[in-house]
Amino acid sequence: MILCLCPNPSIDKFIWIEEFKAGYVNRASKQKFYPGGKGVHVALGITELKEPCALLGYWGGSTGNYIRDYCKKSGIDCYGPEIEEPNRTCVTFRSAGNLDGTELLEPGPIIIEETSHSFWFEYLKLLDTASAVCMSGSWPPTNAEIAYTEFVVAAKKRNIKTFVDCSGQNLKDVLTAKPYCIHINHHEGAEVFDEISPLKIVKAVLRGCERAAITCGAEGLYLAEKNQIVHANCKLENIISSVGSGDALMAGLMVANKKQLDIYETARLAAACGAANCIREELGMFYKRDVDQLVVQAELTMLDHELSL
Repeated sequence: MILCLCPNPSIDKFIWIEEFKAGYVNRASKQKFYPGGKGVHVALGITELKEPCALLGYWGGSTGNYIRDYCKKSGIDCYGPEIEEPNRTCVTFRSAGNLDGTELLEPGPIIIEETSHSFWFEYLKLLDTASAVCMSGSWPPTNAEIAYTEFVVAAKKRNIKTFVDCSGQNLKDVLTAKPYCIHINHHEGAEVFDEISPLKIVKAVLRGCERAAITCGAEGLYLAEKNQIVHANCKLENIISSVGSGDALMAGLMVANKKQLDIYETARLAAACGAANCIREELGMFYKRDVDQLVVQAELTMLDHELSL
């Protein structure tokens, strides 16, 4: 099975509001909520593509119960310690004005060192049956020294491929452990590497991994390994929400690896999954029937670009 780590699960909410006045009472017209957290989204995507998946997270309060129960009903095996504080709630605003698409992300519950150790030992057990590992998103606040780096090292010792999606200092740190694949968007790449060009970001990322996946919004995906680089894009006329598209794309990368697809077909599937998320209202979720249609529409180009690694 594919193992997904989600240290900071959430409930993701859509809140519809016409305008926001600071210092006044603001009333939303409606709301919808879905299970969230990058690793949760990836796990749901992998399951939607009919591959077995397990999810490791911290589970707290009624929010944690809702997220975990939803995943279990979707066929995902859930593991990880229960905590006293509830899991976080993250809000995306929908509006006809400038507020549309604005996100408000809670930090998550505080994890004590003992609970952090339980998470680590559960991870080591799950590696016994994992075919690949996905590590996505932020860590909740904790007094323990913990990072994806040690999780990558543990998996590599067992010859298990690791796929990582993180940003900032977490990204800088994990590159030293050299995971198999790094997926980031171009904004995250610009922040860490001080580069704007997707191709230059690809080159920088590949110094710390075997495969780099750089997403650039409507411009699509750049997928590279060794001296091969593929650009893939699924052009859409109507986009409902792009929130979670990177997680959907990561699910495609994981399933393509399981199916042993080449870099060309991997890019095609991953781009289709990312696009499929954009045409549904559910945050970070997609449907296989949409992916099946978008796969054949994906535009792919093998770029003639010397990465000079």
